[in-house]
Amino acid sequence: MADWERDVRSLLRPSEHLLVILEGSSLRHDRPPPAPHPKTSPPTSLDITSAAPSGPLEGLRVVLVIVGHDDRAMGESGSAFLYSEATAIHGPPLSLHRTLPIHGDFSLEISQLDSSPAATLDDSSPISPTESTFAIRLSEGEDIFTIVTHDMDRLRSVASACRRLRDLASRNSIKAESYRWREPYALHPASWLSVKPPRDLRDASQPVHTYLSLGSAGMPKDDAADYVKIRDDWLWSQSQSLATLRQDPEQKQLMIRLGTFNVGGKLPSQDLSTWLGGNLSSSSVKQNLKSPTTNPEADILVVALQEVDPSTEALFYSMGPAREDAWTAAILAALGEKAEQYEKLVSKQLVGILLIVFVKRDVRNCFTKARESSVAVGIMGVMANKGAVAIRLNYQPKPTSSIRSPVPVILTFVTSHLAAFDDHAERRNVDFDHISRRLEFGPCTEYMWVPREEDIEPGPSTLNVYASDVLFWLVNLNYRLNLPDADIRHLLSLEPAFQGISTLLQFDQLKVSIREGKAFAGFEEHPITFLPTYRFNATIQTDALGYDTKRKPAWTDRILYKSSPFISVSPRSYQGHRSITMSDHRPVSAEFLVGIRCIDSVALDVAANNLYKSIVRFDPEDPSDIPLLKLDQTSLEFGKVFYSTPASQDLKIRNVGKVPAAFRFFPWDIRSPIHAPWLKIEPMTGFLLPEEERTLRLTILVSRSTAAPLNLRMQKLSTLLIVHTLLGQDHFLSVDGEYEPSCFGTSLSTLTRLPGPIRELKGEGDLLPEAQSRHSSREFGKLMNWLMSHDLGTVHDLFLAPGDEDLAARMRESLDTGTELPPCAAPTPPQTVNANYARTVAAVLLAFLHSLPESIIPFSLHQRCAQIIDRDAAFEMLSHLPQASVNVWISVTALLHLLASRDRPEVPGESPEKEKDPSALEDIQPPNQPTRAEILAFIFASVLLRDDINAASPVSVLGKKNFLLYFIQGP
Repeated sequence: MADWERDVRSLLRPSEHLLVILEGSSLRHDRPPPAPHPKTSPPTSLDITSAAPSGPLEGLRVVLVIVGHDDRAMGESGSAFLYSEATAIHGPPLSLHRTLPIHGDFSLEISQLDSSPAATLDDSSPISPTESTFAIRLSEGEDIFTIVTHDMDRLRSVASACRRLRDLASRNSIKAESYRWREPYALHPASWLSVKPPRDLRDASQPVHTYLSLGSAGMPKDDAADYVKIRDDWLWSQSQSLATLRQDPEQKQLMIRLGTFNVGGKLPSQDLSTWLGGNLSSSSVKQNLKSPTTNPEADILVVALQEVDPSTEALFYSMGPAREDAWTAAILAALGEKAEQYEKLVSKQLVGILLIVFVKRDVRNCFTKARESSVAVGIMGVMANKGAVAIRLNYQPKPTSSIRSPVPVILTFVTSHLAAFDDHAERRNVDFDHISRRLEFGPCTEYMWVPREEDIEPGPSTLNVYASDVLFWLVNLNYRLNLPDADIRHLLSLEPAFQGISTLLQFDQLKVSIREGKAFAGFEEHPITFLPTYRFNATIQTDALGYDTKRKPAWTDRILYKSSPFISVSPRSYQGHRSITMSDHRPVSAEFLVGIRCIDSVALDVAANNLYKSIVRFDPEDPSDIPLLKLDQTSLEFGKVFYSTPASQDLKIRNVGKVPAAFRFFPWDIRSPIHAPWLKIEPMTGFLLPEEERTLRLTILVSRSTAAPLNLRMQKLSTLLIVHTLLGQDHFLSVDGEYEPSCFGTSLSTLTRLPGPIRELKGEGDLLPEAQSRHSSREFGKLMNWLMSHDLGTVHDLFLAPGDEDLAARMRESLDTGTELPPCAAPTPPQTVNANYARTVAAVLLAFLHSLPESIIPFSLHQRCAQIIDRDAAFEMLSHLPQASVNVWISVTALLHLLASRDRPEVPGESPEKEKDPSALEDIQPPNQPTRAEILAFIFASVLLRDDINAASPVSVLGKKNFLLYFIQGP
């Protein structure tokens, strides 16, 4: 009986519970329904009574289960389920044959197998213990089934449970239509997506091929497991799409306001309304979010605080709720009159880390569950002076006439406080990894759980923080800037400030960690347009912007997010709040509009069941069924391909077999990439039903990183791809293009040895000997000659504004073919230069210099250049460069010197004639306006002294700029 109970519990949805189980055998089928094919899943009809076994039930070993269902509105209701042992090798251990709702029309009769009178639910006389065999007949309307049992005790329990449930139904006036919760049981349990946890966002947000097994040509590693991964991804995404298409396409919109603040151990002593009140004030240096004209109230307000209690005592024992209460009161006070609309839903504290969630009262009932968790990663990796706190909310949209039971959406909020100090970036990455692995919620009783072999019965399990639909991380991460202190302060002092900010963020440790995949991989962050939030000082030891002179400014306080593909997250604002000065940090806020596609639970499961029926016949472990795919062509000819110009073609794959098929691309060798670096394939995997066709898009794009060998015709734009059918055969696809060599992406040393235009080069052997190389490249000289021979005084935004893309493409072609630059349209007025043409020539020159495989000044000399403090030493440094590099350097700096002598340029996005907003915070306006020479030096330093992305530490951008200024500004 224990095995029966274990199996039954594994097949009940979380909203149901087992009351009584009775083992027996079927006496006869009183109303035999039609029998489906034995290998098919249950029919898709939501009429539970249509789910039938194959063949008659008479004499079959069965189990009768009385199941209870809890409903917050109606109370408990119940139903009788009849199961038998499953005959299929794969699938659920039991087959469900019938379910009868227990309400006013339900009846139960118990009789001995002799002619003794039958007992009914209304008959309170005890069952005779002297006889060992009984028949129990259950009926609801015309639906009847009868089983035989010898278990007297459980028979009594069945009768008692049925009597109680029928009385409850009568007392609570539960109608037959209220038993809709039985509908999913007509479906295969594998299709119950509505009661399965959300997919791990680390998998859901990345392509399937990135987490398949490593295989290569002729050597698949684990095709069966990979097939299941691709199939399950297809089932999940297709079910979501189909369920959405069949219902109201409108989204539910949730406005979420988030705030994070390292309070430095202080109790609230300032008005927090500018931070939490939802005022979209101009506290960022450049407004780049399209804020609506109205500011709707947030449905959810989440506040993350760090260093709430930094005392040593707090590490060892609870200090009580006093500080949390004080901050809760301050937050509500910041909301002003709106505070009455909110209530505190849940909070969690780990020593100094505190996370509080408020929700609007009119949506309070939509949050059915809230769970909390915490992880300590401080001293010795276990102390709670550093760590993370998380809260997981189960949000269920309000039902509508068409969506009676919406699928819940999981919103997770995390705040963390990581290791401090500039040189502890790797420790912060390790802390994040520990938090990601150890931060869990549980037990989660709202989901279906498949029991493990060692479990006595299926039980609720824990879920990682990534098992969410949307994950927000509100943090004091302590990531700093990989630049010298002087560089940071100088860049922050520039006007307009957003230019300095964009430069600084290239050296932000968090962005570097994300880019390298060391932490927060796949997370998104809206562009930062506010000044650093750390570190401030109330004493006189501050700079002009208020930053502590002993600590480098940094964006330590951030808000990041990651979401499911079926949830839209639209940032509305991302701001720092410098007016709140009670801590050495400044608070940060963000607002998001989260779009939720409401899906009915039953509709989702029905959609999944319909799809599941189409794939259940195929067993990946059965070698008798072989998937068959066919490509519509075995070669793709792209024709002429040009530098930095994408070229695309489509490939169609069709399933010509009788079973579902999955495909992926294989490399030729397990240590080699799947495809050439200049090729992109979308998608890299796919799942097709019989006769289904899928279109793939292949795109060739030659860039700086791949152009050099192609330009010298050392490599061809040709590759052979392996399209692997999982559990089937491989197909081969040749991809060929005729690449037109370009001066872009070609080294200076090669360009100076060209005997003519690069398009005419037949191979590396046609290059001139080094002794006959030119002093400079023809292509570079052509662009420089045009710029130096025209009066550019009226083009104030040269090198600052983009040119015309079509014109730029024609200019690149003329450089590669050796023809003259495209003709320039007559300017207006006539005595001036055509500004658009001039901007395009400048943009092409900048792109040409940026495309060079190597920096004009080698990276090995950058540190020495940055440390030079006089003009003579700067010019002496040129003696270490090849002659071609020297000539480029002198020509470019001569042009920049000429431009720098003009008036200060107009910076894109800046409007000098616009009056300043008097309501803007004056303390966020940087004090210095850079000269034209400084702006041009910043732009060209990143090109002429290009950083090595693999370098352990970057070279001072201020030092490189100053080195360039020695040549631009003159003596």
